[in-house]
Amino acid sequence: MAKSKWVSRLNSQVLIDSKTESILIRNLLIQDREVFNVLSDQESSERVQFIKKAVKVGAIALKDVVVKEKIDYVKREFDNLCFHLEKIFKQELGKEGMKGELDKVFGDTGKLQSCLERLFGTDGKLVRDILDMNNVNSPIGQLRKTIESYFVGKDSEIYSMLDPNSKDSPISRLRKEILDKLQDIEKTIEVYLTRKEVIEKTTKKGFDFEDDLEDILVRLSKPFGDFVGRTGTKKGKLGNLKGDFVITLNDSMIKGQPPKIVVEAKAGKSVRLTMKSLVGELREAIQNREANFAIAVTDKVISDSIGCYHEIEGDKIICAIGDNQLPLEVAYRIARTYILMRTREIPTRTVDTARICGIISKIGNDLNTVRGIKANLTKIGKTADTITTDIKTLEKTIRSSLIELQDALNQNTSATK
Repeated sequence: MAKSKWVSRLNSQVLIDSKTESILIRNLLIQDREVFNVLSDQESSERVQFIKKAVKVGAIALKDVVVKEKIDYVKREFDNLCFHLEKIFKQELGKEGMKGELDKVFGDTGKLQSCLERLFGTDGKLVRDILDMNNVNSPIGQLRKTIESYFVGKDSEIYSMLDPNSKDSPISRLRKEILDKLQDIEKTIEVYLTRKEVIEKTTKKGFDFEDDLEDILVRLSKPFGDFVGRTGTKKGKLGNLKGDFVITLNDSMIKGQPPKIVVEAKAGKSVRLTMKSLVGELREAIQNREANFAIAVTDKVISDSIGCYHEIEGDKIICAIGDNQLPLEVAYRIARTYILMRTREIPTRTVDTARICGIISKIGNDLNTVRGIKANLTKIGKTADTITTDIKTLEKTIRSSLIELQDALNQNTSATK
């Protein structure tokens, strides 16, 4: 083995190679009975390996023993130091040493406790000057005074805010607003009740009249399949609103565009109605709604000369409805008859014009007779019941004439088929 590879210190028989971390032991002689007995019990082939293990275990054990001896040494030296320090403290600081001096400062009766008592104790300066609520000069005392000024007594801020009789208090302003709103509601209710009373006392005014009129027209036109359209809010051909309703007739004998009846409702108007003004409006309504016939319906008779039913110019009728809807029924049925006579595709010679015109004339006369009797009814006493019966008989006759009128028109139609 090369000489440089092994390092020997003090001619020791234990050689150490630091590079390979190897140990070489030469000429080692061990004379120990216990070691001899243990090693002699091993097989000769296992003795070298056993010795290696013994050296490793022994080295580790001895290392722990050395460390423990060092720790024990340090502990002994530290205990010795503490003993000497305590001796010095007793000599210099009294028989209790450092503990006695600390108690003088931090103990239950020490200087620190005494200082804290003077500041924070029951009668301490800090408690008395800052935390005493009965001391008006302390912050907590001033806070208490402020709170009491808001919440305690009649002179407090909260009391004045909640006093409804105080002019400037929020609750007083709220009270005033509520009362004002209630007065507004009361006025609104009064206006509504007054308006309702006026409407109830006035026969079918304005839109209420138009609503009822629409119901009547729908009922009258339903058996014929005619369509009733409300047009009072829509501009027509002339760009105005003339013509409140348009009735589109339904008839299989009519070719091309279905004919129309325009209905103008007149009720609750501030301008007084006259024959001239009504005829003018009906002419304009016919053009505006592109209709074939026009009916003006009023809520009352506008003159004795017009009565409750009046035909004019061959394509216009003025009728009045109050407590009796019969004049409107007659106006609609006769207007429908005139239109069908003019627009149906049937030979002229097959239409019994004289008969139809005779029926229409009779209906008009009977209708005005009914009106005359009703007008005088309040002047008659004992015979009132008899006259009422006569009126009902006449109304029944008028409706029979309307049926006869329809039959006459249908018979002429059947003759052409």
